[in-house]
Amino acid sequence: MKKNKLILLKNKQEHEQEDFESIQEIKDALSKIDDHYQVFTPDLQVFEHLVIAEQQRQKKKFVRELLSFILIALLIMSGLLTALLQVPIAFFIVQGVASISLPVYVYFQYKKRVMRT
Repeated sequence: MKKNKLILLKNKQEHEQEDFESIQEIKDALSKIDDHYQVFTPDLQVFEHLVIAEQQRQKKKFVRELLSFILIALLIMSGLLTALLQVPIAFFIVQGVASISLPVYVYFQYKKRVMRT
C-alpha cells in the first residue's frame, strides 16, 4: 500500500507571499527571455501579398470548378435530351431509377448517421 502523505497547510499570508514570489520569478524569467531573443515582426505588406495571392488562387480554383460543373451539366443534359428524343423508353427508365435511388440513398445516409450517434 502507498503511504499517505500529509501536506501541512500554512497560513494564508505565507501562501500569498509564496504566490507573489512565484509570480515575480516567472515575470523575471520571461523578461530575461524577452531580452535575450529578438522578436521579428514582419511587415504588413507581407501579409497583404499573402492575402492577395490566396484570393487569386481561390478565384482561379472557383473558375475551374465552375467550368467543369457547366461542362458536366451540359454533357448530362445532352445525354438526357438525346435519350428523350431518340429512345424515350430509356429516358423514362433513367428518370425512374434516379427518382427511386435518391430517396433510398438519403434514407441509408440518415440511418448511418443515426447509428454513429
